[in-house]
Amino acid sequence: MSAWHTVLQEASFKGVPFDIERIEERNGKALAEHARPFVSGTDLEDMGNNGREVQISAVFWGKQYSSRLLKLLSALEESGPGVLVHPVWGRMQNMMPAAWSYRHEADNVDYAAIDMTFREASEAQPLLVFENSFLMSLERLIGKIDAYRSFGEGFIDSVLAVKSEVSALFGSVWGIHAALAGSFAAVRQLFGFSEAAWPVSGLQAAVFQTAQVQAQQAQTADGYEAQPQTAAALVFEMVEAGLRRAADAGVSESSGGQSVRRRIDAVCLKADEVCALPLDVLAQDRAAQTLKKLLPRHIEPVALLLESAALAALLTISTELLEAHGDTMGAPDLMQVDRTLRRRIQAHIDRLRAMRATAAERAPEAAETALLAQSTHHTTEALRDTAGRLNLFIRAAINQKPPLIVRPAPLDGTVHQASFAFYADITRADELIRLNPHIRHPAFIRRGTLMNCYAK
Repeated sequence: MSAWHTVLQEASFKGVPFDIERIEERNGKALAEHARPFVSGTDLEDMGNNGREVQISAVFWGKQYSSRLLKLLSALEESGPGVLVHPVWGRMQNMMPAAWSYRHEADNVDYAAIDMTFREASEAQPLLVFENSFLMSLERLIGKIDAYRSFGEGFIDSVLAVKSEVSALFGSVWGIHAALAGSFAAVRQLFGFSEAAWPVSGLQAAVFQTAQVQAQQAQTADGYEAQPQTAAALVFEMVEAGLRRAADAGVSESSGGQSVRRRIDAVCLKADEVCALPLDVLAQDRAAQTLKKLLPRHIEPVALLLESAALAALLTISTELLEAHGDTMGAPDLMQVDRTLRRRIQAHIDRLRAMRATAAERAPEAAETALLAQSTHHTTEALRDTAGRLNLFIRAAINQKPPLIVRPAPLDGTVHQASFAFYADITRADELIRLNPHIRHPAFIRRGTLMNCYAK
């Protein structure tokens, strides 16, 4: 592989890695033939692509090769498509394993080869049912956000539920709990919540419940099942309640595009404040009894908890605002919201990867490191899916609007007169104001001024 000019990626399917010996790929067109009598040739109608087909020859060797092979076979036998990481092309979504065969040879000890065929699958569409692209994209996005929240809570719970008094990755369990309690109180103070509504004793009970859940339930193939009373779920709930208050503070009930942008920007700023709280707790006066022995290592899982909670709440609130007021927002505003949220998702994925790398350096042989790596993979995959669905949702919101065109103002007058001239409807004047931020005085528009407007 070192001879390749392109940096090759590690091949895997549904998170199970394997080494590749050979890859063959093909694609083709779905053609409908229309033959006519007494005419040479056939009319061919292009019905689209059949979808990519990838044939992979992979090998496993060395100690415990059989367990790695069985793990891949289990992933192949699971129902539904998955993500295939191609060494050259990278991530290939919705790849369905169509067939596979594997073999052992007597001359090759501790060695097995497997041949797999993957086909690109399209998302299932309902038959004979009218489908609104915006609503369906919204429904799928909400499902992905819920999946990320579930994985995020389970990931944090697996970190907080230390079985002994010392964690191989984050130090003393009492230091972790002290950092969690201090950050919990800081979040409560930031949002102005009462101590009676969000007591620290409730958090301590949730931490105990988290330990009980982790002790009694084994981890599943998809991570940990989120429990309603775990510490992560409690923090997620409080952060979302506070960010919802920030989204509604000081903003009128009008559904103008700029108002929605301001509300989402306000939530982003408040989310940044939430993410900065653990460092503030670490930097505060060490004279407090609970913080006397607090170390930066204790803060790391708590900081990740607050960042995950803030991102989940931000995605949920933004989706609700776009659902309610997306039809009144312009394409630039929608694209800006998309860029802002996707950048934050990528930053959080980078943070998760950095923590996994740090854990591998601190305790490469510890069981906590393997658990952290598995949980990180599931959480990042959920984030990737959420980012993709968010992009499709924003695209659907833009596509449901009429085409945007540029017209000269037909007369000297107000934006209401221009609205009547364009649409025969003066109530769409606010729409023209949003689409034309370059017009400083809507009551004084000169004839011939170029204005953005919808085609209908």
